[in-house]
Amino acid sequence: MSRPGLGPPSRIEAAIERAMRRDQISRRAFLGRAGRGGVALGAMMTLPGLLAACTPGSESASLEWANWPGYIDIDEEGNPSPTPYPTINAFIEETGIQVNYTEAITDNEDFFGQIQPDLASGNPTGWDVITPSDWMVGRLIGLDYLEELDLTQIPNLEANAADYARGQSFDPNNAHSVWWQGGITGIAYDPTLTGRELTSFDDLLNPEFAGSVGLFKEMRDTFPLTLLSIGVIPTEATIADVEEAQQKLLGPAEAGQFRGFYGNEYYDELAAGNLVASMAWSGDITQMALYDNANVQFVIPDTGGIRWNDNLVIPNLAANPSGAHQLMNYWYDPVPATILSEYIGYFTPVADVPDRIRQDAEAARDAGDTETADLLDAIAPTVAPSPEQLANSYEDKPLDEEEEQVWNELFLEVRGA
Repeated sequence: MSRPGLGPPSRIEAAIERAMRRDQISRRAFLGRAGRGGVALGAMMTLPGLLAACTPGSESASLEWANWPGYIDIDEEGNPSPTPYPTINAFIEETGIQVNYTEAITDNEDFFGQIQPDLASGNPTGWDVITPSDWMVGRLIGLDYLEELDLTQIPNLEANAADYARGQSFDPNNAHSVWWQGGITGIAYDPTLTGRELTSFDDLLNPEFAGSVGLFKEMRDTFPLTLLSIGVIPTEATIADVEEAQQKLLGPAEAGQFRGFYGNEYYDELAAGNLVASMAWSGDITQMALYDNANVQFVIPDTGGIRWNDNLVIPNLAANPSGAHQLMNYWYDPVPATILSEYIGYFTPVADVPDRIRQDAEAARDAGDTETADLLDAIAPTVAPSPEQLANSYEDKPLDEEEEQVWNELFLEVRGA
């Protein structure tokens, strides 16, 4: 598994190779999509064996991790033991640390509602690592619900993080969070169904597509994109601006413009052609074009998209903060970061991942595996934001409690129309 010009395999790469041999994972299965809104491009190249190679002598306590669906590999053969995630099985075998990985987050607000009573009462949540979105991390920090990170235990962050992933407005010094993966909220459409190119958020409101358009069910996704369409930068939005955005959506909603308000399930609806156009997350559409519907295209609206990221954080009173720090450090090693990006196609926080994917493509092509090489060549430019994307995308606004309530009430009127 050595790459051209990079010398012999590292300890991490050697662990990957051993794990792949042990579980007989083919390269084709390694590149197969698994789960809604994401792919599982590999069976053995994420957390387990890799982290084991990095951290000999790790403690044996279990690690409870809550993540979103479609953010890690699964066993395409359906082997359930000890988990359906081959990479985690490899970690268990190599280190004795049980990682209980659960796709427990499908909506930031819903998940917050599950853990908030314990956090407010000073009780453990049962999770060691959770993966909330940027604005939710800001809320958790403001409520003092997160453990402060010991960055000396995450040296790969300083060594390898891309500039765009170093600190965020809600956590400028990475005191409580590190990037997991990121992307841009924009629009996606199937030109064979729309009959034309779509470039604007307003295209989603065109009556010619009535009943076949999707919006996101989280206010934090839909209102910011709508605000941009009326010329308002989300971070500068007032209540009056949000009321104007609501009115822009309310009429079409009452007229039946929207087939539904979606979370991750929009992916299947769009891939199947039940939606001709929808709000969308960039990484999903990269994978959809490769594996599920090559017609679907992602665009940042001409008025701009919303730049976001999900983050690894440690909730207060986590039972295994040491293991959580090891997990964070592991994902900032370029080798597993590259492999994860080859799995799921979102924006990586690690600097040289696109070049490493291209090197993997070159190695595959040299070995005569043109299918794998073509897939990796297609993924490489999608896993880091381009300067143009950064220039035409914006952060969400941190909201105080009163703003949050008002924005949500206005959005619920749209959803209920």
